[in-house]
Amino acid sequence: MTFCNGAHLILMLLALQSAEIPGDGEFSRILSEARAATEGGNSEKAVSLFQDAIELYLFEDDVPRRGPLISRVRLDLVRALVASRQYDEALRVTEEISESDPGPQTLEESLQIRYNIGFSYLTGATRRLFGLEVNAESRGLEVLNNLIKDYPFMNFTADAIFHCGNWYLKNDQPEEAERYFTRIVREYPESDWIAAAQLLAGDSAMAQLKGVDYDLGILISAERYYRRYLRLFPGQGEAARARESLEKIDSFKARRRLQIADFYIRIEKFESARIYLEKVLVESSGTPEATEAQQVLQQIQSNLEMSNR
Repeated sequence: MTFCNGAHLILMLLALQSAEIPGDGEFSRILSEARAATEGGNSEKAVSLFQDAIELYLFEDDVPRRGPLISRVRLDLVRALVASRQYDEALRVTEEISESDPGPQTLEESLQIRYNIGFSYLTGATRRLFGLEVNAESRGLEVLNNLIKDYPFMNFTADAIFHCGNWYLKNDQPEEAERYFTRIVREYPESDWIAAAQLLAGDSAMAQLKGVDYDLGILISAERYYRRYLRLFPGQGEAARARESLEKIDSFKARRRLQIADFYIRIEKFESARIYLEKVLVESSGTPEATEAQQVLQQIQSNLEMSNR
């Protein structure tokens, strides 16, 4: 009796499964043709066949079925779209995969392809619009930023953050770049980008300086980034550049002190001027600024002696 009930249940499940995917044999045949086209390098034919399979055999009453099966077919479609350079359509289908209850492996593979397309766009690949090849950097930035926001713990997330930061730095948006690089330092300390992010955070801060009228907080941040880089990564190839940047920071500080000293001299507050000039001598010894400070101090002393005669 138990056996009969079990057999009956299996038959019912098979019947339900058959009802859910009508024409299952035809569906399998189309998938086989699509995958054969992919293996044969005929990506455009593969795209058409995968689309047919999805439209004709995985939909019922215009309602898309969800789950691992349709997600795997869509992933095959994405690969064919990428092979035929239909990147925007591939991005759209990866979004459908994310919304269709895929298995974890399918989701991970789909997101990795989405990241690859975004990175390609960001670094120079063009996109096809109205039959024309156009710059796609802004689209790539959008794709990567959405991935960072929605999937902060994927293998590629730190890569996406770093490349976005690099793009902002190269496109004269250093404040935004600093925010991305410091996020890697804070949240992804095991990332392969940690040393480069530490150094480029310093570069981003330095790029925000506007001559000697700098924001002291920005200068302090830049100095902290470079010193931390040298402390944590002393053997890295960019150590010399970090030291050179610290020398520039010292020069900024010295120029600012000379500027303040000049202000005090003009209002005849010579003792206040002397304090700033002596700081230049002590903290920037051997630099052109120190030589200038020494000359100004001598001039002050000479003027004071003349006025006392």
